[in-house]
Amino acid sequence: MDKILSRLKFIYQYIITSIGFIPTLISIAFFALALVVLYLETLGLSKTLDEKLPYLIIRNGETANMILSTIATGIFSLTVFSFTMVMLVLNQASTNFSPRVVPGLISYKSNQSVTGLYLGTLIYTLVVMVNIHSDSYSTDLPGFAIFLSMVFAIICLGFFVYFIHSITESVQIDSILESIYKITSQQLDEEIKRDRGAQEPHVFEQREWQQLKSPVTGYLQGLDEKAVLHILEEFDVVLDFDQPLGSFLVEGVPFARVNKKLPNMEAFTDRLLGHVNFYREERAGVNYIFGIKHITESAVKALSPGINDPGTALKAIDYLTALFAQRMQLTNEKVLYDKNGAGRVRFEHQTFGDIYGLTLAPLRLYGKQDSVVVLKLLLMLQSLLYKARPYPHLLPVLYREARLLLHDAGENIQNPGDRKRINLLLKQINGMGLQHEPLPLLHAAD
Repeated sequence: MDKILSRLKFIYQYIITSIGFIPTLISIAFFALALVVLYLETLGLSKTLDEKLPYLIIRNGETANMILSTIATGIFSLTVFSFTMVMLVLNQASTNFSPRVVPGLISYKSNQSVTGLYLGTLIYTLVVMVNIHSDSYSTDLPGFAIFLSMVFAIICLGFFVYFIHSITESVQIDSILESIYKITSQQLDEEIKRDRGAQEPHVFEQREWQQLKSPVTGYLQGLDEKAVLHILEEFDVVLDFDQPLGSFLVEGVPFARVNKKLPNMEAFTDRLLGHVNFYREERAGVNYIFGIKHITESAVKALSPGINDPGTALKAIDYLTALFAQRMQLTNEKVLYDKNGAGRVRFEHQTFGDIYGLTLAPLRLYGKQDSVVVLKLLLMLQSLLYKARPYPHLLPVLYREARLLLHDAGENIQNPGDRKRINLLLKQINGMGLQHEPLPLLHAAD
């Protein structure tokens, strides 16, 4: 039963993040509304309104059919055009920025709601059309239902203008980066709140472990924490993940281990894996590392010769600076405790040094010839050094990446004025006095 409930939770999370979730709900609501209105029509709703508000009720059958046909055709065309525009925008975003930002674009609730309004209006209109002059109803012409269809069509026209504005605004890189940053920052805040520090229970220090192999190929995204803790407490074992959350796993490769061998190991493994979530999409809303990766890829794409948009890269570096400042507050390990306070699950976060190095490596490669990008990366270093004062163990990581950046910049930036500006910033960084060995200045160009 627990396995079924856990699987339903994962399915629920997948459904609510799907592009079709909100449109489906709205379409069902409009279908139900059509049935309710048509039922009220059989009770004489149109006759009552015709006596009090005659200008709202359509009395001619041919006029009603023409209006409903026009609305259905128009809304269908509007829907097709909107979907076509969405696909063009997504293709542009994928080409100019990164293919991995596409899931974030299609997940905007406002655009999904507008799409649902189109589909719902179309469904409502079709249901009303079918029931005009139907033998199942005493009222031959559902005038009020037709009037509502006209109202919904007018509303759709208004929201079409909003949709055009929204979709063109959402594809702008500023909007994309801001959206990814907010989601990633929120994920980091949640991880920091749950972080209990670097204290590790002694139970994870033993050497006899039984490995668990990945049942599928995909990304290790997460698990149902309450259900897993209950299983581990029931079997009296602890679980240690060899791979950080967000890692790509290959079927049959060990990814976790338990502290002792169980007589019913197969049953335990089957129950446990039923509460672990694997899938192949990289969503920033699931793991903050994916958000950092998406912003980095957008910056690298902007620096590529085909795009050549350093302004986007500079803005992306600003967002990365803020995210790395948050990441400093997070330890490299996460432990889950049961209701008795005993440590039961341990995760390893990717270390700050690993994430920082993987982020700066492509930026350094594609931006080493651009003095503006190099200066921005050094400003990033300066800001992180200020934030790293309470975390002195991170200083060597920052200085190591800075030396790699200066090595590439020294070989590729030859303009004396650019080198002078870089040296001025380096003197400010060295003046902070956080490192025994100051960063080397760039020599004067020959």
